[in-house]
Amino acid sequence: MELQLKTEQFTYYEAAEEAPISLETTQEAIVPDSCADVERIVDTTGVVLVHSKDVGPEGRLEISGVIKATVLFLPEAGREPGAVHISIPFHTACELREGAGRCAVRPWLRSIDSRLLNPRKMLTRADLVLEITAYRQKTVQLCTAAEGDDTLQVLEDQAETTVLTDVVEREFPYMEEMTVSASRRGVREILDSRTVLFPSETRIIGSKLVLKGIVRGELLCRDTAGEVFHLSQEYLFSQILETGASEDTGFARAAFCLTGYDYTIGSENDRDDDHVVTMSLHIRSFAEILEKRRLRFLSDMYSLSQDLELERQTLSVWEDTRSYTRKQNLREVLETGVAAKQVAAAWVTLGPCQRQQGEEGTGVQLPVQLKALYFDENDQLQLAEKTVQVHGETDDSAAGRIAVSCPGEAVAGPAPEGIELRFALEFAVDTGLRGEKPCIAQAKCRELQEEGETAPSIVLRKLSPGVRLWDVAKQYRTTTADILAANAMDSEEALIADKLILIPRHRV
Repeated sequence: MELQLKTEQFTYYEAAEEAPISLETTQEAIVPDSCADVERIVDTTGVVLVHSKDVGPEGRLEISGVIKATVLFLPEAGREPGAVHISIPFHTACELREGAGRCAVRPWLRSIDSRLLNPRKMLTRADLVLEITAYRQKTVQLCTAAEGDDTLQVLEDQAETTVLTDVVEREFPYMEEMTVSASRRGVREILDSRTVLFPSETRIIGSKLVLKGIVRGELLCRDTAGEVFHLSQEYLFSQILETGASEDTGFARAAFCLTGYDYTIGSENDRDDDHVVTMSLHIRSFAEILEKRRLRFLSDMYSLSQDLELERQTLSVWEDTRSYTRKQNLREVLETGVAAKQVAAAWVTLGPCQRQQGEEGTGVQLPVQLKALYFDENDQLQLAEKTVQVHGETDDSAAGRIAVSCPGEAVAGPAPEGIELRFALEFAVDTGLRGEKPCIAQAKCRELQEEGETAPSIVLRKLSPGVRLWDVAKQYRTTTADILAANAMDSEEALIADKLILIPRHRV
């Protein structure tokens, strides 16, 4: 016979990493008529913009977007560098695991390069990786009480866990004006651009989720006299989303990515102002909403008058969670074929993280691509680049999520060995203890067979260290209250291990 159990639903999201998608795509481009013939390609950069990601009813994920590439070159005549801007569309699809209704896509440009087919034509090749996290909603039924007679003994347990209760995203436009110092000539042309986004603060206020972040625009410009210079400025931005999470127990993790961007010379009020560059962005914000919850459930039960057949389940919990950040300052030297006279611009690009479990803690390893554009002693524009593997360590072996960002711009300058580049990485660590709690899913009861005169009315035994009084009472089909009363004890803590105790038979 099925035993009636009182239950409560426990709903959350389960995040799972899907297999990354690798794409290689190429695009031919004609040098515009306004540009001179190309003599040498200096560098190629690219930005991946994911425009859409749609999950169909059968769990098929369709992803489309574009790679906006910039090819920096030197013309056959003259020393002023030029730039060709290319858009490379991409589309791919994959099957998500069963039940996944939402997903996050993180693009990585593993490599991008260009080569000349002739002085008026070039071929650009891009190697793209899409990392996908799928979110599946799960519901767990927790048994909190049992309905039966007074002979039913139940053991209650509880746990505080942190769970993912929602994932939200929203796209929004952002515009800011970057100003050029009055002591410098105005901007004639924007050769290349880089936009860096990273979160700075998340907070739940009432029913609102407030996300704050920092955007850094980095431009390689040519002024009205033909000189190349680097313009970099940071700005704060914020976004407000709706949430049902509690202000007291909820918190969020945020990420931002670009879905579109444009840099134009001039301000909104004066398009001819060459000391202002207008930055127009389309940003997609993505947030994981987490809450700390205290769960109550039955971990065990037995009956004094019947046999019980229990169906058990395991509840996974994430306890004692906390977050912290750790900064790591780095210095690298980029070798140059010729002596560097002046550094025009420097870039730091982070690759995907790989977790590593060591004896002293959890860490990550990630590729970091370093680039520096510089002028040699003949005032020719050159490129120095290097990819290094950076190791980040934590002191906690129970570290969960580890996110890496480069919050400040790189500082670069000529050095005897080439170009010295200094930068800092910030590791954001979520840590806690993962555990499993046994709990009851269902219970059936059947009549207890008569023991007759073979069952003793009282038993003497020692209580071994680590053995719960509950387990002893269950073994002899009595109650903890009866054992404590027979031994004139007020609580289980008063019992002494390895000392004989009386275990009376419970009379129904």
